[in-house]
Amino acid sequence: MKKRWIGAGGLLLITALVFIYFKQPAVETGAQSNDRNIVLSDKTWNLEFSQPIKKLSKDAIYVKNQNGEKVPVNITISDDRKSVLIHPPEEGYSTETESFTLHISSAVKSSLGLPVRGDKTVEFAVVPTLPEVKSQKDLQQYFKYAIKREKENRPKFSIFDRGVSEDSADDSGSAAEGAMETEQASSSNEHSMTNNQVQGVDEADIVKTDGTYIYQIASQQLVITKAEPVSDMEVVSSIPYENTFSPQHLFLQDDKLVVIGNSWNDGYQDRPHAEKNFVEANLMPMHSVMKTHIYDISDKTKPELLREFGMEGNYVAARKVGSYVYLAASHHPDYWMLEEKDDVELRPRITDSLNSESPAFLEYKDIKYMPQSTETNFTLLSAINLDEVTSDILVESYLGSGHQIYMSKENLYMALSRYYPAGENPMASADTEVYKFSIDESSIEFSGMANVRGTILNQFSMDEHEGNFRIATTKGNTWGDDRNPSTNNLYILDENLKHIGKVEDLAKGERIYSVRFMGDKAYMVTFKQVDPLFVIDTSDPYSPEVLGELKIPGFSNYLHPLDENHLIGFGYDTKLVKDDKSSNTEPLVLTGGMKISLFDVSDFHNPKEKDTEIIGGRGTHSYLMEDHKALFQHREKSLFGFPVSVYQDKEGSMYEQIFDYQGSLVYEITPENGIIRKAQITNSEEDEIYEHWEHQVQRMLYIGENLYTLSPDQIHAYKLNDFTKMGELEIQ
Repeated sequence: MKKRWIGAGGLLLITALVFIYFKQPAVETGAQSNDRNIVLSDKTWNLEFSQPIKKLSKDAIYVKNQNGEKVPVNITISDDRKSVLIHPPEEGYSTETESFTLHISSAVKSSLGLPVRGDKTVEFAVVPTLPEVKSQKDLQQYFKYAIKREKENRPKFSIFDRGVSEDSADDSGSAAEGAMETEQASSSNEHSMTNNQVQGVDEADIVKTDGTYIYQIASQQLVITKAEPVSDMEVVSSIPYENTFSPQHLFLQDDKLVVIGNSWNDGYQDRPHAEKNFVEANLMPMHSVMKTHIYDISDKTKPELLREFGMEGNYVAARKVGSYVYLAASHHPDYWMLEEKDDVELRPRITDSLNSESPAFLEYKDIKYMPQSTETNFTLLSAINLDEVTSDILVESYLGSGHQIYMSKENLYMALSRYYPAGENPMASADTEVYKFSIDESSIEFSGMANVRGTILNQFSMDEHEGNFRIATTKGNTWGDDRNPSTNNLYILDENLKHIGKVEDLAKGERIYSVRFMGDKAYMVTFKQVDPLFVIDTSDPYSPEVLGELKIPGFSNYLHPLDENHLIGFGYDTKLVKDDKSSNTEPLVLTGGMKISLFDVSDFHNPKEKDTEIIGGRGTHSYLMEDHKALFQHREKSLFGFPVSVYQDKEGSMYEQIFDYQGSLVYEITPENGIIRKAQITNSEEDEIYEHWEHQVQRMLYIGENLYTLSPDQIHAYKLNDFTKMGELEIQ
């Protein structure tokens, strides 16, 4: 009996300890756990707690300088009481002071009264701007510390393991600014322009037109087609690329055409034992290069290559303002080679056909690092002036920077998801770091950094309006973690990226599926079982507020402004199905056909779904769901179109579908008449039972009174007034 009693007591003690461990709030400071953290002078500390904490007293969290004097910081706490922001002094931390210490006192306790576990102090020094990597030794030290950190943070299995969820959330101006534009170019024909997020900031795409010619990336080649008149439509030239280069996007500027893509094993694929030889020479082979080809297309039949420019790494994003093209690449060096060889060269390289055939390493002075970032990639930024193609191209490189890009005419923003150590659920604790760069022609200058709670979906989660930066995020898990349900947030930062306004904890248990900023308003779609559309007023950036909410079935992946009082949602219909065989108490959410919604937001407090259109059944899909540039619009005719592959649900089966057709759809969408289907353009035969990739419509555009659909191997032309077929052209 006695032994049994001790065993039971021990079990009770272990249970109690486990309970206390999970209920005792852990704190994550974002510090790098080295002797001293280097941070920017305007650093905002984001403290993440694993449990809600009690109301903070004045001296619960504070910062002292090296003399033991308290620094006047401002502390704000999130609505769920699990995140604390420590804002720097109004003028930032003094860079003349040698060091500071962040203190988390014993007065910080959970709602159950349990004390905080984890680091209670963080010593840090400040710098006024991004520090430079000054030498090879400094760069190697950065990566050696990264290796050490990664080893320490590898998951360790214990009785306290909680498991990891894989749920996650995935490039504006006013309402009219986000819409597809039309333009009078050198041709007399009015024509489509790319569906850009920001007016005046062009986005690279697989197709461009000047009103006479169509420039297209198709099946590993650049194709130039004379489209007008339709009766004489013909391919006037094409440039095939080797299989070591993948062309992805285009820019068009007068008689200059830019082709951007990724190249791999560049220049080394035919060299025997190349990789071994490079390692022995303390170099790494260039596995991938983002390449930019600039052509003179004065003679469309004979494009002339003017310059070929490359940045080591993979293509991230490209924008064009006026004659300047801005490029971003991400390079992940093989820094683990430092464990085998102590003198490996890790700097990224540049290739330029005007200067040398051999790759050139960036100078150390051109490499800066983001203090406290745990990322091990280089982000390379450059600007090319298409009016002066032979001018110098300056390249800036940043260690530890992001992948999602938003750009206005004056500023470029990069967003990076930051995941905390493996002891916590990484998705539940992930946050976003935002880096701001000022843009002035060929100059790209770092101008600020900030942290916000949660992660972003895509480029439409970010926006610049009247000097302020707005960003929408999802924090936590959407599925499978009732202890930490997801919430959705909107943050507003001023031109110096200081937090000035926020709306937090919207739609618990859901995540963001789409966001659109239109003037002073923000529209946010979240989803788990139904689709709430939130209308958020940001006219007072210091006090944004939710004005209205609409709950409907389905969700929108992309929101497009129609006018200041209406927007269009493109997404999917859904239905809830109860699975009697599942132990899950929640119904199963099944995606149905593609859905178009016309939202009336004229009454901001009572948004309405004015009209809907359901296309096909489960399995129906469109390039528009992943890429907003696939949307066709003719503003004067109120026409909208998109590529589509349609499937119908098999009668009597919940999960089986039958292929219907592939092609494109055109709708007239107006506030007065709603959504009216104008044309179903089919690129498949009636007896076909599956899709053909080469016949899938990728883009639609118009020139004058004609509509063109573009596939990898064909261009079809139709009349815009009645959509009768005018002609077709094989481009392969």
